[in-house]
Amino acid sequence: MASLPASERRAFALKINRHSSAEIRKHFSGTSHGSLPHHRHSHSASGSFCFNIPQSYEAVEPVDLDEFLMSQLRSGDAELMQELGEFPDDDLEVELVERECRTIRPSVPEEGVELDPHVRDCVQSYTQPWLVVSRRTQGYGWIAYSERTDANRLLQRQMFEFDVQPDKQEQLEKSPSLAELCDDTTRTTLTCSDFNLRALQPDRRVENLLRFSSPEELDRFNLEARNSNRYGELFGLYPPIDEEDAVAIRPIPDCPKEHFGQRILVRCQTIKFDIEIEPLFATMALYDLKEKKKISENFHFDINSDQMKGFLRVHTPHTDASTLARSAVFSISYPSPDIYLVIKIEKVLQQGEIGDCAEPYMVLKENLMMLKIIEKVLQQGEIGDCAEPYMVLKESDAAKNREKLEKLRNQAEGFCQRLGRYRMPFAFATVNIMSAINSTLERDTSDTDSINGKGTMEKKGLPRRNSDRFSVMEDNYILSGFKPAVPMCTFIKQEGERLSDEDLFKFLAEIKRSSNQRRVKIIPGYLKLEVSLVPETVPGCLSPELIPVKPVSEKNPRAVKEVLEFPSSEVYVPHNIYRNLLYVYPLRLNLTNRLTSARNITVKIQFMSGEDPSCAMPVIFGKSSGPEFLQEVYTPVTYHNRSPDFYDEIKIRLPARLTEKHHLLLTFYHISCQQKQNQTGSVESLIGYSWLPMLNNDRLQTGQQCLPIILDKLPGNYSLHSPEKLPAQVPPVKWMENHKGLFNLELQAVSSVQTQDSHLERFFTLCHALEGKTTFPIRLGDEKISENMFEHELKLSIISLSSSGLEPLVLFLHQVLDKLFRLIMQPMVIAGQTANLAQIAFESVVSVVNSLHNSQELAKDHQGRNCLLATYLYFVFRLPDTQHEIHTTGTGGLMAHPESRYSTLTRATANTVGFMLLQSRIRSTSNPDIPAPQSPEDTEVANILGKGLNLPGSRMTAAGNVSNTSQSSTGSTRPTNRKLFHEELALQMVVSTGVCRENVYKSTCMIFVQTGKTTNMLTAETSRNLLMCFLWIIKNADQNLVQRWTVDMPLSQLSRLLELLTICISCFEYRGKQSSDKVSTQALQKSQQAKVRLEEALLGGIGARGQMMKRVGGNDRTLGQRENLRWRKDLTQWRQTNDRQDKSKAELDQEAIISGNLATETNLIVLDLLEMIVQAVPLADCKDNVVGGVLKVLLHSLTCNQSTTFLSHCFSTLRALIVKFGDLLFEEEAEQCADLCQKVLHYCSSCVDGNRSQACATLYLIMRYSYNSASGGLYEAVNEVYKVIVPILEAHRDFRRLASTHDKLQRAFENIIQKGHKRMFGTYFRVGFYGSKFGDLDEQEFIYKEPGITHLPEISHRLENFYSQCFGDGVLEMIKDSTPVDRKKLNPNKAYVQITFVEPYFDDYEMKDRLTNFEKNFNLRRFMYTTPFTKSGRPRGELNEQYKRKTILTTMHAFPYIKTRINVIQKEEFDLTPIEVAIEDMQKKTRELAEATHREKPDAVMLQMVLQGSVTATVNQGPLEVAQVFLNEIPADPKLFRHHNKLRLCFKEFILRCGEAIEKNKQLITPDQKEYQQEMKKNYNKLRENLRPMLERKIPELYKPIIKPRIENRDSFKRNSLRRTQDENS
Repeated sequence: MASLPASERRAFALKINRHSSAEIRKHFSGTSHGSLPHHRHSHSASGSFCFNIPQSYEAVEPVDLDEFLMSQLRSGDAELMQELGEFPDDDLEVELVERECRTIRPSVPEEGVELDPHVRDCVQSYTQPWLVVSRRTQGYGWIAYSERTDANRLLQRQMFEFDVQPDKQEQLEKSPSLAELCDDTTRTTLTCSDFNLRALQPDRRVENLLRFSSPEELDRFNLEARNSNRYGELFGLYPPIDEEDAVAIRPIPDCPKEHFGQRILVRCQTIKFDIEIEPLFATMALYDLKEKKKISENFHFDINSDQMKGFLRVHTPHTDASTLARSAVFSISYPSPDIYLVIKIEKVLQQGEIGDCAEPYMVLKENLMMLKIIEKVLQQGEIGDCAEPYMVLKESDAAKNREKLEKLRNQAEGFCQRLGRYRMPFAFATVNIMSAINSTLERDTSDTDSINGKGTMEKKGLPRRNSDRFSVMEDNYILSGFKPAVPMCTFIKQEGERLSDEDLFKFLAEIKRSSNQRRVKIIPGYLKLEVSLVPETVPGCLSPELIPVKPVSEKNPRAVKEVLEFPSSEVYVPHNIYRNLLYVYPLRLNLTNRLTSARNITVKIQFMSGEDPSCAMPVIFGKSSGPEFLQEVYTPVTYHNRSPDFYDEIKIRLPARLTEKHHLLLTFYHISCQQKQNQTGSVESLIGYSWLPMLNNDRLQTGQQCLPIILDKLPGNYSLHSPEKLPAQVPPVKWMENHKGLFNLELQAVSSVQTQDSHLERFFTLCHALEGKTTFPIRLGDEKISENMFEHELKLSIISLSSSGLEPLVLFLHQVLDKLFRLIMQPMVIAGQTANLAQIAFESVVSVVNSLHNSQELAKDHQGRNCLLATYLYFVFRLPDTQHEIHTTGTGGLMAHPESRYSTLTRATANTVGFMLLQSRIRSTSNPDIPAPQSPEDTEVANILGKGLNLPGSRMTAAGNVSNTSQSSTGSTRPTNRKLFHEELALQMVVSTGVCRENVYKSTCMIFVQTGKTTNMLTAETSRNLLMCFLWIIKNADQNLVQRWTVDMPLSQLSRLLELLTICISCFEYRGKQSSDKVSTQALQKSQQAKVRLEEALLGGIGARGQMMKRVGGNDRTLGQRENLRWRKDLTQWRQTNDRQDKSKAELDQEAIISGNLATETNLIVLDLLEMIVQAVPLADCKDNVVGGVLKVLLHSLTCNQSTTFLSHCFSTLRALIVKFGDLLFEEEAEQCADLCQKVLHYCSSCVDGNRSQACATLYLIMRYSYNSASGGLYEAVNEVYKVIVPILEAHRDFRRLASTHDKLQRAFENIIQKGHKRMFGTYFRVGFYGSKFGDLDEQEFIYKEPGITHLPEISHRLENFYSQCFGDGVLEMIKDSTPVDRKKLNPNKAYVQITFVEPYFDDYEMKDRLTNFEKNFNLRRFMYTTPFTKSGRPRGELNEQYKRKTILTTMHAFPYIKTRINVIQKEEFDLTPIEVAIEDMQKKTRELAEATHREKPDAVMLQMVLQGSVTATVNQGPLEVAQVFLNEIPADPKLFRHHNKLRLCFKEFILRCGEAIEKNKQLITPDQKEYQQEMKKNYNKLRENLRPMLERKIPELYKPIIKPRIENRDSFKRNSLRRTQDENS
């Protein structure tokens, strides 16, 4: 492709010469030492481009930087080594970035007020610029890579079945045909009867695969095969990393911002009643029914006409524009379908109950029918259609009653002029926010064929908790994709007895439960709202503090208010703005016990800064159509109610500095609604006063309060005391109802300066006392702290930080960490002594960091860093600037001595101490007791400083640059804050102990540079690079070391290692050479779009750096775009990594060869590690899980595209696994073995001949060992077989085969000894088939042999799935019980399967010869299952009525058999009487006791479980109850004598075994179980004494002399253990 001249190329498309220095050196090394050619430009036959060498090149060998550095480091020059290891001082750039402010001005306290130190620090933290650190040389790091050599040109092409086309299969060496294997080669046809097995010759490619003498020999053979022809340089196969990708860039944390949830905009369009006679006022707020909580502040608005507003002109001196808002922005952090918008309507107070005042609005009885029609139209029609008939009706009514309406309007105007400042409740309406949105979505989806699939809402977690780990709740929604909702609702008359929030939640619950609500009175009218998502910009918006939000509109539209949210649950976001609000909620006033005429009660609320009436502060937020701030507000009045409930919310802007004089003043009035004749003056009648100081022991009072009411004039200095603790006055103060609490109210603070946590408040208070000018004793709450106790209390407050709640700790996280770091850096002098606070402060930092990092509620970024900590370090943290403070006087209380770096409280002697400490660079800045001579701690500190803290990008390192090195008066250079800070942190790390030391060394990087641990959220390319490094280490590490590492590895970590190997296989899977010729169109389109965005960025002014940071650290982390785009910082261009359209076919083929070899080599490394793990298995205790995990990895490798080379080695490893762990695999890993068979069978039909041969050999081995495993390892049968073979071999003197035979016998006997009772021979089930659907199987029964630990649900589930696939869904039914099947009750159109667990059954005489576990599981034909029943038909009953039926089944053949199921040919049944059932149960208990007692390795837990069920008196139907039922009396029927005696003897043996078990348990118990042993012994003695009378009672008739009959010796093992039926013999 011809290239354009340089002049015609665009600037960003220029390309540099890509010849590396290695290529140039290689070229010159191949030329002669004579003169260089002037020009060389040629093309090879393959199309590859040769170098164009200009004359300016000189054959100068460049310096090998790595070799040079190593040679310098070997010199031992410590200073040089330190210099080489350090980064440049100017590498880090520190910027002060102004923080973004949402409002036109930051929220700050009022001017002219001296702030408390804590408030001052908070305000400074919320307004100061961010400190951002960036690296200048970030893009110039060293890149380590493996140079490509010509060895890649000599790579052998790997064969992949994936690349073999079905129509172009390579003609490889074929396997011999069946005709060639036949004995008679002249035959043209071949059938199975003609096939001569003896004449077959083995495939020479697999001839030696199954010839090995031991597993060790097999492992050695496989290892030699794997190590042959391996590629040595792994990185030589790996593509070199691009320069820009070699730079490790951490994501930039999100900038601290004010928290918002899902934001919705609610606009009130209409509030319409039938008649307009008076002004009405509305309040709306959000309520969460599920949490029973109000989740927003009130938003006050009204839509009164100018005429109605004129009624109140007397009481409204002026109206601020902010109070005219009719729209509000609500925030919902935890969306839920149970969130309701509640709109409350108030009116001006007038005479009469609420019902009387609402009567003019109510519909007349004769119009009820029309109202129902209107309501129907409201439900179905549009707004105009709904209102039209309603308005026509009411206009006609108004015309008829014009005079009446005019009279009502005049009355209302009179009430407004007289009582305009007082309001009363009137009506309310509710809107379910989610229902309103859903209704809009449903209408929209019906027209547009759904939004987002199913419309409505997308259920998803929100980032409100700053957490990526939330429980799945029904209330996690994201509102998106809907048009503005326009809900309409009617008004419900408010009842005076149901005004509280509790009553409101009960009403909302009734709405949710049923549409048939309790009978409520509807006031005709409607409310029309518009609900929508908040757009990006809202003109005229005001914050909750009434500060305009950017952008400010020039047209001065009607204001929109942001409503403050009260989240229903915790929000873990640190404070970011100054906010100091108090919400007062009057709850209830109880005057029922007082004989007074006060009925229309209101409470005037004022926020006072003193006791004089002029001290009322204008800090109360106003309501609608009035001033922004008020000095007083009145609560609404409930007419004629002595114990009114209140529902109002008073919002107060708290002063930044609260004093003991600030208080709430509450004045109670009775309001005269009816104007009496000749009455002039005020309508208010004073009832009494109460107050509430804002501070209680210097802490803001919040929560519920119950205040008494004073009847007289307020006494002097009343505000200094709470009304409950007012000192005795002269004259005495008169209290209502003897000083009883009568008025309930609640205070709730939303403040970013008031901590509202006792631990945090104590910590901040003591820290500020330490920094400021303080006199002792210090008052802290209700206690006073002396100077001598100050250090102790400060340390306790630091320790108690970990006890503070997580939410308040997060809210004030920035301030807490700033204070702790200051304490670490700056030693304090208290009472003339230097306080050692650094260590305890450091431990507190570690505790805070650890708790935040481990919290499940807090989010982590893609690199596993805690987002809060990462944000703090990136934007907020700065070193304590102690040197600047040293020269600051008058404000901080710090000493002004030029050499002192210490705060002091009282003593001037600290100057000397500070000067002495400053002279020693070695001593700790916080612990002067550390001696000056070099110590091991100093060495460790130096190591930490050298290795951990000078990393590029360390915020701790960079922040120190803000404070420059300063000169003392003597001219000496004082160490920088950076150095001191690092030294102090490193020292505290070294001297830390216990849990603190573990946590700090576990999270060192998190503390210093916040690196954190890497999680699985890395990009695909980074993960691939890390995995390649891991495989390189495994390939080159010492195998013995790796094997020891795996042996010592915990099981959980080993499982993760196996998962990692599975990821490696998938990561480096071969994708095929065909895919190399294709270019992803989607990736190309994304690249072109990104290119356009880049050009816009370059030309539009946001800057390349901004675009880069947006791509790397911004919110758009789309993986697809990042993988296909590379940012070239030096060329300013975008390019694609997948630009294969510029490559020739030869280059693509070469890439395919390299990719194939890389896939083969990486998989072989994985195989090497798996072999090491397997060979270490016998040395470990986790064999079972390890072998299964290894098999899982191998199975995964078989599902990927693999080369023939790897498959041959993989099948070899699989065969070794089968040989060594066949029994374990087929017993424990049955499902994976099934998958293995499927994969092997797949390769048996491979189009590659070598793969088929390997798969067939593996399949044969699976079949061979699975049969042995299915037979339980019939090692005893081997001896019987060789009894026949050995004499023949001896006769032929075939000693070689005799040696082999005896070797096999030895291994068989060793297996018997080693495995013992661990051998699992099988579990058996009876399976019956019923129904015509089964054809010949109908009413047939089989015995199924399953692996040893198969449970009934497993085989039931397997058969159910199998036959359901055969017959279809709904046809097969599983019979759950074992009772006989009645064909008459079966559905002929269905198939039935009955499964019952059965056990091998032997007669008593057989058990004498079947002693071993093998003998009890070999040659089995008879099986038994039991069915409990009673004569009454119930399956279970009392002991004396419990029968048992034994069913014995005989099979056609004996197990083990070549089939796993055998037909049942005979069924026998016999019933056991209750006493026989008891005998069997007692015999079973006795056997269990004997086995638990006489085990080779006693198990104390098992023994105690068996004992517990035997001797404990509380066991239901236990041994004592059995004895009392059957042995208490001698039976009257002589037929039961023998059963009675047999049961008696069983109990005697049972008691004997219990005694042995008790003594055995005494030997096994631990010291703390002695009391348990005594209790067990006591129960045993009690049981024995209770049984003694019954066991000593004998039946005389049974003890007469009898003649013992002769018993024949029966060799039951050599004969068949079955009784042949006549049906079979015939």
